[in-house]
Amino acid sequence: MSFRRYEIILPTRYNDGTPVEEEKFLLTNRELSVQFGAASFLPETLRGTWIHQGQWFEEANVRLFSDVEDTTENAAFFAGFKEILKARFRQIDIWIVSYEIRITLQSGSLSRRCPE
Repeated sequence: MSFRRYEIILPTRYNDGTPVEEEKFLLTNRELSVQFGAASFLPETLRGTWIHQGQWFEEANVRLFSDVEDTTENAAFFAGFKEILKARFRQIDIWIVSYEIRITLQSGSLSRRCPE
């Protein structure tokens, strides 16, 4: 079974400069947790810059991520979720990246205690 990590970069301010309400981050994290059983929220600020139609934007962002099975159904979920997030955060685009990850699963032979 293979897994992917989906990372979502979310702005802390709308494009007009007003702060995004904390409830929107909590709701997004909760939705991912319900859908996949777990999600993580990294509140550390990520600084970003981008240009749209000749206008320069500087942003402070946060990151959420969820580790999921690598399936077409999960990829489709994130494609649809992106559209929801664009509306929720009033953004032209929301950056979602995914990459393959390897999760170390517990097996019977690895659960033995190491000698001290």
